[in-house]
Amino acid sequence: MLKLNNNEKIEDLGDKELKIIQARDSYRFSVDSILLLNFIRVKNYEKIIDLGTGSGIIPLLLFGKRKGLSIYGIEIQKDLADMARRSVELNKLQNYITIIQEDFRNLKNIFKNQQFDVVISNPPYISLGQGKVNPSSSRAIARHEIKGDLEDIISVSNYLLKNKGRIYLIYKSSKLVKLIITLKKYSIEPKVVKFIHPRQGESANLVLLEGVKKGKEELKIEDPIFQY
Repeated sequence: MLKLNNNEKIEDLGDKELKIIQARDSYRFSVDSILLLNFIRVKNYEKIIDLGTGSGIIPLLLFGKRKGLSIYGIEIQKDLADMARRSVELNKLQNYITIIQEDFRNLKNIFKNQQFDVVISNPPYISLGQGKVNPSSSRAIARHEIKGDLEDIISVSNYLLKNKGRIYLIYKSSKLVKLIITLKKYSIEPKVVKFIHPRQGESANLVLLEGVKKGKEELKIEDPIFQY
C-alpha cells in the first residue's frame, strides 16, 4: 500500500485520472510548470529528461501526450525525489517514468553523452546574494541558484542532448539576453520565444524558450500569453 507522510495529500490532476502527491506545507508545483508543460513539443518514442523535476508534475502530465515516451526526472532534494517517485508508482507509470535523486551537475557520471531528444528545465533565476532567501529550503533551492546556476544547466544540457535535440525552458524575461548568450555559448540555438505577461497592459515577467542543439539561426516569436 502506498505510504503518505503526515504532511502529504493526494490531489487529482484532472488529466486522464492522474494523481499527484503534494506536501501541505512546503514545495508545491506552480503555474510556471504548467506554462512550461503546455509549451513543450514532443514526438513519439522520444527520450526526455526533466532537470529539477520537483514533485514530478511535468513527467506525469507529459506522459501520454505521445506514444512510447521514456521520461527521466532528476531531483536533488531527497524528500521531493521520494514524493515524485511515489506519485509515479501511484499512477503505475514506473515502466515509463524514472525519478533519480541526484545533483544534475553529476549527470555526466550517470548518462553517456547525446542520450536525450529533449531536455526540460525550470531553472532557479535568483542569483546568490540577491533577494531574500525563502526560509523553506525546498522553495529556496527551487528559486535561488543554490545548487547550480543557469550555465550549469545549459552545460549539462549540451552534454545530454543529441544533435538537433531540443531544450525547453521557462525563465525570467528580464534575463532573456543572459539566457540566449549562455545557450549559444554551448551550441544551442534559440528557435522559439514566447513571452508571458501577468495581464494585458503589463510588461512580460516570464519567457518560454525552445532551443535546438546545433540548430540554424532562425528565431520565431510566438503570440504572448496573458495570465489574467
